[in-house]
Amino acid sequence: MNLDAGVARRVLVYSSTGHALMHMMTAFYAVIVLTLAVEWKLPAEQLLALYAPATILLGVMSLPAGWASDRFGAPAMMVVMFLGLGLASIACGLVPTGDACLLSAGLCGLGVFGAIYHSVGIGWIIRTAREQGHAMGVNGLWGSAGLAFYGVVPGVLITLASWRAAFIVPGIVCMVLGLMLWVDLVRGRVGDRPMPARAGVQPGRREFWRVFSVPSLTMALEGVIWQGVMFGAALVFAMHVENVLLVGLAASLIYAVSGLAQYALGRRVFDRYPLKTTYVVASALQIAAMLALAVGNVWLALAGAIFSAVFSSASGPVENILIARYTPSRYHGLGFGAKFVVAFGAAPLAIMAIARTREVTGSLDLFFLGLAGVAAVVAAVALLLPSSDFAQDARAMPVPVAAE
Repeated sequence: MNLDAGVARRVLVYSSTGHALMHMMTAFYAVIVLTLAVEWKLPAEQLLALYAPATILLGVMSLPAGWASDRFGAPAMMVVMFLGLGLASIACGLVPTGDACLLSAGLCGLGVFGAIYHSVGIGWIIRTAREQGHAMGVNGLWGSAGLAFYGVVPGVLITLASWRAAFIVPGIVCMVLGLMLWVDLVRGRVGDRPMPARAGVQPGRREFWRVFSVPSLTMALEGVIWQGVMFGAALVFAMHVENVLLVGLAASLIYAVSGLAQYALGRRVFDRYPLKTTYVVASALQIAAMLALAVGNVWLALAGAIFSAVFSSASGPVENILIARYTPSRYHGLGFGAKFVVAFGAAPLAIMAIARTREVTGSLDLFFLGLAGVAAVVAAVALLLPSSDFAQDARAMPVPVAAE
């Protein structure tokens, strides 16, 4: 199926907005729960625990979501994601006061439908984009925006209206986007196609398992690094800065800069330089970022956290592009689903390590030194990736191939 520029552009818009909404709506409960605890007169810790099953579903459901994408198509599954996220969020906003069971069920809905995105949306963009690196950069920018605004949007809606509005308004936005995508799909204004052939890529069985097994290990370790920086950096900032607002702004700055970096890398790097080289270099530079965080100085820690997010922004899209290029199009959903089950499943290890290290030592210096070692392992394992020259001129057009 040949796709014109307008179709590819609409795919990028829908997938990128879905990326932002998914990240925001699977994280904003951390802010909403603070107001909810006051109004329901329940401990915040008790209410926060209601979200635990949703976080598990967010990872576990990636695999069946990928299978469904291979069977029913990525555009249709994106419609399901938008409508499902919207309905689940609205349901949370309509829960009777004090009904923790219904709230937990609604939050589980956010986890189930939020799990669809990474298994479906990433591969959809890569298959349909004319410049894969640029498209991944744009998509990453939107995803980072969702993370950066997960506290701002509910905070504004709670201030102007109530905690219910913080659930319901984003839910309505999701529903509208889902209906728009459904209409465009019916009218043929969006679509999908098999993975375009690329020069230098030989998708044989041996190369497929090599590309899939190596990123599976590195992604698990990258997930530990990402979660470690996300939670650990904020604790380091809090040790030096008592103002919670400043700590929050510093954390938002990390996501904002990483999103801009991913966009810039997509335009200047991913489509022009070998992906293996980019991946190995970014992983190796993580070592310096972790050492900066381990020093403990607030300014060095901030710089280390920002650079760590930037290097992660280089690694993630490379993994996605490699898996998309080496996995047969009919199995893209399962490939990406398996990837994100691994990535999300390993991430909680960072939370446990942070708690234990701080309990024993009173700081996180040893934790980040350990992450420096993890980054070294990632860089070493990444050397096992195929050495084919994946560099493509950014202006080169993909070559359509017959459907598999």
